[in-house]
Amino acid sequence: EGYSERRVASILKISKTPVHKNKVKQHTLGTTKLQTGRGRKRLSTDRDDRQLIRMSLSNRRMTSSDLQKEWQTAAGVKCTARTVRNRLLGAGLKSCKARKKPFINEKQRRARLRFAKDHKDWTVEDWSKVIFSDESNFQLCPTPGRLMVRRRPGEAYKPQCLAPTVKCGGGSVMIWGCFSKAGIGQICLCEGRMNQAKYKVVLEENLLPSALTMFPNSEDWFFQQDNAPCHTARSIKVWMEDHQIKTLSWPAQSPDLNPIENLWNVIKRKMDGHKPSNKAELLEFLRQEWHKVTQHQCERLVESMPRRMKAVLENQGYSTKY
Repeated sequence: EGYSERRVASILKISKTPVHKNKVKQHTLGTTKLQTGRGRKRLSTDRDDRQLIRMSLSNRRMTSSDLQKEWQTAAGVKCTARTVRNRLLGAGLKSCKARKKPFINEKQRRARLRFAKDHKDWTVEDWSKVIFSDESNFQLCPTPGRLMVRRRPGEAYKPQCLAPTVKCGGGSVMIWGCFSKAGIGQICLCEGRMNQAKYKVVLEENLLPSALTMFPNSEDWFFQQDNAPCHTARSIKVWMEDHQIKTLSWPAQSPDLNPIENLWNVIKRKMDGHKPSNKAELLEFLRQEWHKVTQHQCERLVESMPRRMKAVLENQGYSTKY
């Protein structure tokens, strides 16, 4: 339109220099778009990037700063930790919080794998004949695992922004329970330290009535329990034989295979909105929530058992997402 470079810069409120450079670029190249290969050169080659990825995968707990130092030593790539993070993000390696799972040694891994292979062909109908059981501990004042609050600078220690903790959780109760695809069974309070004598009483007063309710016209069912010492004591094995109760050979360190853990977690999440003041109120709350568990929930959990066996096989016996 006949404007001078100074006039264009004044209208656009920018320096005269980019106006002049774009004018020359348009005259020389016929365009003002960025040209390929004109930016800053990458500090690393594709081969260097692959080496960085291998280093990260060999030790997944290394920080980006540690990787940056080791990468510089191994490949001579001088860069910042931010560049390392960008390369790893580009390869899909995002820094995440490690999931907490029970430690599984080699013997336990093989046992889990063997159990999954032995039961990989079990159908939902087969699993519906199993009574799943376990104990769980419930605290009066559980510490939130990850409580998020909104606060301004300087408000970190206001009472509304804290997650209060109490020694030993303010007291706790141990609950034993069982369920099957047919629905929930009985639960009971386990007072004091559980031993084989107390466990035998729990089985007599709670397992047998629950089994009679779930399988009134059949004795073709299995009982599942973990490998706690009181569960595997000789007197308990004799009691099982006397009552003709068939048990599953359950692998150690396998809470992810026991669907009753999911029921316990459901109840523990509901405790966030309930603040019992003593153990009696806590026990009454647990009984109410236990009886709110529907048969549909039980069915869904039992139906997940074939998928759990498949997940163990796919993960070579290590922990699964369940």
